[in-house]
Amino acid sequence: MGRICMLALGLFLFAACGGQVKPLPPVQRPLAGYWFDTYRKVRMASGDTTLLAGAAKVKLTPTKKGVRIAGHGLYRKHSKGILDDIYARVLYLDTGKQAVALVSLDFIGFMHHRVDRIRSRITKKFSRSIIIASTHNHDGPDTEGLWGEPVLGFLPFSCGVDRYYLDWVEKRVAKAVLRAVYRARPATLEIGRFKIPPGYVQNVREPDDVPLDVLVLSAVGTDGSTIGTIVNFGNHAEALQDKNRWLSADWPGVLCRTVDEALGGVTLFFSAPAGGMLEPANSPDDPEPQRINFMRRHGGVLAEGTIKTVLSRMTVVKNPEIRIFGTRVVLPLAPGGTVALVIRLGLLEPRPMDDRAIITEAELVDLGEVKLLTIPGEISPEVGRMIKAKFKMQGFDSKNLLLLTLGLDHLGYMVSPRQYKDPKFDYERSMSLGPQTTPLVLEAVDRLVKMDGDKTNKTGKSIE
Repeated sequence: MGRICMLALGLFLFAACGGQVKPLPPVQRPLAGYWFDTYRKVRMASGDTTLLAGAAKVKLTPTKKGVRIAGHGLYRKHSKGILDDIYARVLYLDTGKQAVALVSLDFIGFMHHRVDRIRSRITKKFSRSIIIASTHNHDGPDTEGLWGEPVLGFLPFSCGVDRYYLDWVEKRVAKAVLRAVYRARPATLEIGRFKIPPGYVQNVREPDDVPLDVLVLSAVGTDGSTIGTIVNFGNHAEALQDKNRWLSADWPGVLCRTVDEALGGVTLFFSAPAGGMLEPANSPDDPEPQRINFMRRHGGVLAEGTIKTVLSRMTVVKNPEIRIFGTRVVLPLAPGGTVALVIRLGLLEPRPMDDRAIITEAELVDLGEVKLLTIPGEISPEVGRMIKAKFKMQGFDSKNLLLLTLGLDHLGYMVSPRQYKDPKFDYERSMSLGPQTTPLVLEAVDRLVKMDGDKTNKTGKSIE
């Protein structure tokens, strides 16, 4: 009975203190103006279809002590120091009529309203040319709000977001994108793939479903130097596990740093389907040195495969021409779920809503022989295969489809209808917007596939 009373008291205090997160002020116009827009207009008018590529990275490691660490449960302890740095990494691709800046953040997730704020710091007219996704890092700062100070030791008492930090992040990421644009030079695109060895990934829900495929996309200058490398692979970035109190980029950080050192340029990691539930194959109960060593080995084996693939097993993407398609996605918020609760109690920053539905978006970048698709949450491998089947039906080689999960948003787990009904997926269901989420996301994919298949749409046309 005492435990129930404490829980009731905690919920009362929790509810009383919720709803205090104020709306964000509008982003001011850049002092130098929107020179990205001027640059794009000049490129579009020139008629030049040469592929240009540029890359940049910027450190985002928090400078203050005691940062709230995101991931693993509804709250985490304060950080005790820095194990390795956290970055934003950018690859800019431009084929004249269209361009895209792909940004990878070493964060648990980055909400859509913050993505739009970064876009508004860069451009007024080409917002869909800026695509931002998170590595789903469980050892970085709280960028969403769910891991604030706890009451009674287990309930988050307030939003865990440091707004001053996120404002600083917005400005630095915007500058990194503009640096990548400024550095753009003639390039070619190459694509390759390999398999990671067993023993690094486990599926704790369906053990036989463990995809080991890694997709690599590389931008290479005319002098043969590497400009940027994209690695797309599905596994939670949490090898340091629940007990960790060090700030880190986890194994994706090891991967990117190692490939940077070996090949040059900037390496970006984007998480492929990992929800429901792909995790590092080590134990939270392992001693800290053992967990750190596993993290380094996990990132190292991915780096080794990436380096070998880039040096010997890549295929040139012929005549890439960028086309970008976007669609608005409205996802109803099922009452009674965890996400509905944290929104009602004010743990998350305010975001656009439509009659108790969350507004987000999905984008498709068509490079010809290669496509990139953003998904605003964590999809299971089964949902990933459902998406790839849609592209295969249109005659596209789906092995060249990069799925950028946590792209442009982070809206929890998105499992298949079969999985949603399965008791094994109770946790994923509790951290989902509701049963309509995956079907509505798949409908959005259908719209994007249809737009992409319209051969009369030469430059790419989005719909709302």
